[in-house]
Order: sequence, then structure tokens, then C-alpha cells
Amino acid sequence: MNDYFFEYMRTLLGDRYDAFYKAYTDKPRHKALRVNTNKITVDRFKKMFGGELKQNPLCHNSFYCNVKPSLDPLYHAGLYYMQEPSASAAVAAFAPFIGERVLDLCAAPGGKSTQAAEYMNGGVLFCNDSEYKRTKSLAENVERLGIDNAVITCGTASDYVRAGFAEYFDTLIVDAPCSGGGMMRYEEVPYSENIVKGCAERQRTILADAVKLLQGGGYMLYSTCTFAKEENEDNVNYLQSLGMRTVDIPLLAGTERGIGLPDARRIYPIDFDGEGHFFCVLQKTVGGKAELPPLRKKRGVAKAVGLKLNVVEIVGKRTILDLGGLDIPDLDGLNVICVGTPVFDDGEPSHALTHALGENSVQAFGAVELGEYAKDYISGEQIQLSAPNGYRIATVNGVALGLVKSAAGGDGVRVLKNKYPKRLRIKN
Repeated sequence: MNDYFFEYMRTLLGDRYDAFYKAYTDKPRHKALRVNTNKITVDRFKKMFGGELKQNPLCHNSFYCNVKPSLDPLYHAGLYYMQEPSASAAVAAFAPFIGERVLDLCAAPGGKSTQAAEYMNGGVLFCNDSEYKRTKSLAENVERLGIDNAVITCGTASDYVRAGFAEYFDTLIVDAPCSGGGMMRYEEVPYSENIVKGCAERQRTILADAVKLLQGGGYMLYSTCTFAKEENEDNVNYLQSLGMRTVDIPLLAGTERGIGLPDARRIYPIDFDGEGHFFCVLQKTVGGKAELPPLRKKRGVAKAVGLKLNVVEIVGKRTILDLGGLDIPDLDGLNVICVGTPVFDDGEPSHALTHALGENSVQAFGAVELGEYAKDYISGEQIQLSAPNGYRIATVNGVALGLVKSAAGGDGVRVLKNKYPKRLRIKN
């Protein structure tokens, strides 16, 4: 138990503290999944999932459930993302303001980035994190959910400014690194006055550069998973001093207005089945719109088994899918982890490609439905099924899981050699 945390909350909540403490100690913690509506409708997913799903009132495609995702082929197929119920509320509220040039500045492991992608209509999604190790999980989640218009980078807001992205973005998500008090029920995090102050100062450093990246009239979602006013409302006030204004959003049951900021939203476990969260939508009222030259491109066609794919060859990098809207400036000044969806990987169709294709393209490529063998596939086992010779996309309920290669086994019977990446395979 962290004495400073509870004394802070007592001062913050006043006569509501006892209700908070009771919820903190007695209320069960809740898990939730968010349906990936880029791949499947909510209604179809419900029928496919089969288990009990209870609606999260703060996000239309988020549902309370108990599931072990690592063992579930539907998870590996990218049909859902595990996201804490309160955390999904921020982007759901921000949805009307999401444009075509989006930067999630503190993106790993990808919850808000992949959720924002569901509301985009073309354009480009930059997913950044300052810690290189964290970009691995970020890249895997972007790939699994089939997001084809993402650029993943490792850096800071100031790196983006130096690379020439000032006033480039019309949408910014800053899910700021914070003291984590809102998640204290999940894990015992270090929490003290110095930590709160240090986090608030770090957040302001990030925000000072982040504002420079946003074009005039553009929108920012600022969020944290802490209750600390210093990291929440005080930093929104700081943003207002930099030429931002707060934007009113619907006040839904389970959320409440910020402290002295009626447009901000707070979530407490007192009156919502989720953890602590804070978010506010702001609009930049100063500055013009920057026009940056697009990246040099060579467009063409690539053949991948039964498909002819429109592709873009990024000079000095790799051939990626051209599904429209991926119009980006020169990336030389950024530490780029990956761009878009590669078509080939070491001469084979890429695993990422299988997840980015729509179901009609998956069938045109050549698909084989695994059914009861889907769990064997994500475990890396060879599949005892017959299919026409060559590469095929293994599916579960018609949705891509990854590649297999049909070939003759040792006894002459055709089998499906498993091409699921070793880094993603589960251990039974």
C-alpha cells in the first residue's frame, strides 16, 4: 500500500474518498477486448466469438470478457485487441476529430494507435515510441490488426520537429508517460510527490514540441492513466497557454468533468467498471498549414501468387502495398522501424501481407480453412490437410492467420508446411 497515493486521493476527492477506497479495494478488475472493425463487424464477431460479451458503455466496439488471447486463433487473426475498458474511451470520444495525417506520439504497445486506425479514411498513421524495445510490440500489433498505412518510428517529438514535420499533422495523440496512479490496482507502481512532479515536467517537455507538429486547426487528444491534477488539468492549462483550446465532447455515464476544466474527462473506478483515466480533446488555434513534398515513389505492380497488387517502391527501402492515401514526406530524418505493409519477405509473400488483405483478396490468393486445426497452426505445427500445390493463406472462419505451403509429406500425402513466424507462435 502506498501511503502517499491514498493521502493524495483523500485530498483530491474529499467526501468521495471512502467510496473510492471501497471501489479500489473491493471492486473486481475488468478485462475487455476491442473488436477490430477494420477486419470484421461487431455483429459478425459476436457470432464467431461465441462467449459472453458485455458492452462497454464508453466504446461501441469494446466488450468486457474473460479470454486468454494468446491461445485464441481469433486474436492471432487480428480480430480484436485487448484493451483496458477505460483506456478505450479516449479515442472513442476523439473519433470525430481524427483526420488523415495522424501521429500517436507515445504509441506502444498500440492500443490507441490501432483504435484510431479504425476511424481513418486513407491517409497515413505515424506510430512512435521513444523506447526501442517497446516498438517491437507496437509493430507486431499494427501488423496483426492488418493496418496497412502505418509508419512506425522510434524517437521524440523534438526529433519530428528537426526532421521537418512542423505543422504537418492534423491529428495528434499524446497518451503521455505518467505516474500511473490510475492503474495502481493492477500493479504496485512507485508513487511519490517527486515522481508526480517529474512526470508533469516531462509531459510538458513533450507537449511543447508536440504543439509545433500540429497544423493550425488540427486536433490533439491528451490522455494519461493517472489521477494527478498536476499531470492532467494543469498540463491542459499549459497547452492552452501554447495556443490550444479545449473542445467539448459528450459527457457519458461513467465519466465526469475535469477539475476546473469542464471539457476534460475523468474516469474513476467509483462509478465505472474500469481503472483510472483522464483525457481531453484540444484544437490548435494558431499557425498555418504546412505543405510538405511527398516521398519519392515508383509505383508498379507486384505478382503474389494469384494476385496482382498495386505497390509502391520507397527509394532505398522496400516494396509495400499501395492501397491509396499513403502520402508521406521524406523520412530520412527519423529513426524508422518499418513503413507500410511489405509484399515480400526473403522472396516469400510476407506474413504482414496476409493480414492486410481483405477477405476477397485472401480467397483470390488461395485460401485453406483450418477449422479445428487453427490452434495447431498458431503453435507452429505442420497441418495434415490437403491443398493445391504452393503457397496458401491459412484462415479461421475465412479470416487470414498466415501462410502455409502445400507440399508432399514423407509418405507422399500432401501436408501444409507451417509458415507462421516463430516469433508469434504460442507454447501449449
